[in-house]
Amino acid sequence: MNDQIEERDDFFLEVTRRDLLKGAGALAASLGLASLGPVAASAAVAPKKGGTLKVGIVGATTDIIDGQYLVSLPDILRLNIGWEAMMNYDDKFQASTEHGLAESVELVNPSKYIVKMKKGVVFHNGKTMTMEDVIYSWQRLVDPKLPGTKAMAASISPTGVKKLNANTVVMNLNKPDVEWVYRLGTYANSIVPVGYTRTGPQVGTGPFKLKSFTPGVESTHVRHKNYWDSGKPYLDAIKVINFSGSDALVNALSAGQLDVAVNVPAALLPVIKRNKKLKVVSNSAGKIAPIVMPIDEAPFNDKRVRKALRMIIDRKKIIKQALSGQGTPSNDDFSPVDANFNANGYRIKQDVKGALALLKAAGYSKAKPLKFTLWASDDNYPEYAKAFAEQVNSLSGGVAKVEVGIPADFWDSKYMVKNVGAYTTYWNAKPYLVQVGQMLDTYDETHISPKGVNTPYRRWFEQANAEPDPVKRRALVKKMQAYHHENGGYINAFFLNVLDAHTTKVQGIVQRPASLQLDTFGMHFKRVWKA
Repeated sequence: MNDQIEERDDFFLEVTRRDLLKGAGALAASLGLASLGPVAASAAVAPKKGGTLKVGIVGATTDIIDGQYLVSLPDILRLNIGWEAMMNYDDKFQASTEHGLAESVELVNPSKYIVKMKKGVVFHNGKTMTMEDVIYSWQRLVDPKLPGTKAMAASISPTGVKKLNANTVVMNLNKPDVEWVYRLGTYANSIVPVGYTRTGPQVGTGPFKLKSFTPGVESTHVRHKNYWDSGKPYLDAIKVINFSGSDALVNALSAGQLDVAVNVPAALLPVIKRNKKLKVVSNSAGKIAPIVMPIDEAPFNDKRVRKALRMIIDRKKIIKQALSGQGTPSNDDFSPVDANFNANGYRIKQDVKGALALLKAAGYSKAKPLKFTLWASDDNYPEYAKAFAEQVNSLSGGVAKVEVGIPADFWDSKYMVKNVGAYTTYWNAKPYLVQVGQMLDTYDETHISPKGVNTPYRRWFEQANAEPDPVKRRALVKKMQAYHHENGGYINAFFLNVLDAHTTKVQGIVQRPASLQLDTFGMHFKRVWKA
């Protein structure tokens, strides 16, 4: 997930958890989203049961379905339709059991949690959830033999979850973690039945179960009749339809062929807003789409190069050009929903002269320019990559030459591949320490603190996770953010206003800060209906 932004300069320096708790409307207004209008469930209209919701999304033949793993946005969408974690995020972006499978979570100490699970939860195959399923789920999440899962391996071992009774487990962590509840609310840390595999029956606890899936084409999910949340879901089925590009996606929505379009580009907002039968939903919790510069690979192993590239760009102009204004400038930081956001109060300002001086000191000139390819995917704001390259090439006067590559197989061939160079990525909104934990041990994009290397950043991260005192924890986070600011490999120019659209017949979607699009996809689409 700079502030040459005059009147907007101080906004994110002043946002605190207290401000965010005032509600989604206040945050949306602060982010300049009021013009989109409120999109909320109508309290006066009783939900209507039945119908199929047609959801469109830009996808590819590489899409997968796995209850605990994902690569691209379509994978996240399908995961959230069929699977659930122990916890979720509430309207105040706090970890909550309301929409999760846990009944309660007790902190015994920062290394030990007791989790009482909801009773009567039934999987799609008719099997009642047991604590053996909970244990298996966490064993699968940390299994080193399963590429693409093992997301929590640094936090808990395969033997770390023990059954206490018929509906309670104890979780003994490898190391203290005072924000473990937020990790329990991470959508990929879901509960699957004993024996679950990616190639076997796709069974979860969510409100809809998979009926069919053709990668790159569509999937159909039907109502889970034994769903634990009484009276939900309201819909009979959901059909997820893949599109090759955003233009085709928005055209299909405008033509009435879809009910919902996920992740519409800001450039197409005028098309959507001209249609009185369509509404826009804007999620402003702090999603980021940073440019990754692996700090141990040339030319980005030179700190001066990374700093120069951050300084040379006009972030406000990039937001206007690449996002049609639908974003807020960032100081290369992330997690604005966190109480300790930008604890040092950094303000990165555009400084072309200073950037060129750094490039000169690093040995670059018109005769010997800095050259690299910026790889981007066609489903992750390629306009940003193009706008970034255009600015760097123009403002550097030939001292830097950036090309943009947008391969169809980006997520397979370029993402986190050694020596691939710079590339774009994305992160949905998360609390700061949860975000850092995933950056360090699951998606090690910038190589800021490799496993087994005792860097100050990792040490402070471990200490902050173990520190129950919020004042002392903030002091550690402040050190982490300073280290990342000086040594990190992200160019995070903005916080995205994540945009989705739907017809006016779609009800039950609330506009609020959320970890995923469409209000976490209507809380797994369980509270969505068609009028």
